Amino acid sequence: MTLATIWLTIARKEFADALRSRMIWGIVVIIAVMTSLSAGISLLIPDVEGGAEMAIGGASQFAGLLVPIMALIAAYLAIAGERESGSLKVILGLPPSRGEVLLGKFLGRSGVVAIGLALGFVVSGVVTAVLYGGLPMGAFIGTTVLTVLLGVSFVGIAIGISAVTATRARAMTLAITAYLGLTLLWDLAPNAVHLLVTGEMPGGVVPAWFLLLQGLSPTGAYNALVQQLLLGGGTAVEARIGGQAPGYLDPAVFLGILFAWTVVPLLVGYLRFRRADLS
Repeated sequence: MTLATIWLTIARKEFADALRSRMIWGIVVIIAVMTSLSAGISLLIPDVEGGAEMAIGGASQFAGLLVPIMALIAAYLAIAGERESGSLKVILGLPPSRGEVLLGKFLGRSGVVAIGLALGFVVSGVVTAVLYGGLPMGAFIGTTVLTVLLGVSFVGIAIGISAVTATRARAMTLAITAYLGLTLLWDLAPNAVHLLVTGEMPGGVVPAWFLLLQGLSPTGAYNALVQQLLLGGGTAVEARIGGQAPGYLDPAVFLGILFAWTVVPLLVGYLRFRRADLS
C-alpha cells in the first residue's frame, strides 16, 4: 500500500463509521433547523428591516457558537476512544503508522463535518430564499465555505486533543475546555486588554489591534471573515476602527489564523502521540 492509499483507507473507514452512526445526518438536521430559525428571526421582530444578507449574517452568528461544539463532539474520541478500548493497538499492528492513523482520522472526520455543514446550510439557504424572496449567492456560498473551514479547524483541534489523551474522560475535559476558551470566553481577553490600555471598555469605534485580538481565535477569525464578506470588506473594518485598515486586518490574515488552528493542534498531537506508550 502506498502512503496516500493508507490515508484514504483510514479516512474512508472513519467516514463510513460516521454514516453508520448517523453522525452526519445529525449535523445536517441540527445545522439546518437552527440556522434556518436564526435566519428568519428578524421577521418576528417588529420594526426591524432585514433582508437575506442580514439573515445569512444571523445564521453565521449562531453557527459560530454551534459548529465548534459539533466538530469537537464528532472528533474528540477519534483516537482516545480507540486507545482506551485497546483497538488502537490492533490498528497499529497493521501497516499504518501513528502519523498515518492521525491524518486519516482527521481527513475522515473533516469530511463528515464538512458535508454535514454544507448540506445543513443548503437547507437553510432554501428557507432563507423562501422567506426573503431571494438569496445573494455570493454571500451565501462564501459564508457556507467559511463555516466549513471553521468546522474543519475545530476537527483539527479535536484530533489533536484526542491524540494527546489516553482516556475518554480526559479527552472530553479538554474538548469542553477548548470550546469554552475558544468560543465563549475569548472575547473577555480583548475587552480586558482594551480596558487596561485605554481605561474604558470598547465602544462603537475601537483600535485596529482590538479587532486583531478578537480574531486570534478560530471563532473570532470566522466572525471577522464573515463580517467582511457581508458588510463590504475593508469598508466595514474602516468604519469600525474609524480610519484606514492596517494590513494585519486583511482577510488573508484571518484565513491564516484558521489554518494555524487546524494544523498546529494536529502537529502537537502527533508529536505526543508518536512517543506515547499504548500498553
